[in-house]
Amino acid sequence: MLDKRKEYTQLLQMSVKRIVSELSDKVEKISLFGSFSKRSDLFTDLDILIIMKTEKPFLERLKEIYSLLSLPVDADILCYTPEEFEKIKNRGFFKKILAEEVILYEKRTD
Repeated sequence: MLDKRKEYTQLLQMSVKRIVSELSDKVEKISLFGSFSKRSDLFTDLDILIIMKTEKPFLERLKEIYSLLSLPVDADILCYTPEEFEKIKNRGFFKKILAEEVILYEKRTD
């Protein structure tokens, strides 16, 4: 069981690196939230918030991101445009995400 946990933890960490390397040139921000930001075990998945400029509808952009990444672990990905996120960031669920997020990548604005 310990080997499985260690192997899965390595897959989670590898997946996080892959998300950043695949998406950092395409997005404004990538954040990790939820259970993996606190612990990593066999019951952990990746909860990822992505902010990106796009004209694509919500489901189309998610489909594109999931297929681009094709991660070896379970992942729940939320992807919003900056404008969409601005409208919803003060809702309870999103306030919680912002309070606990671990920012993996943020585009520099200088």
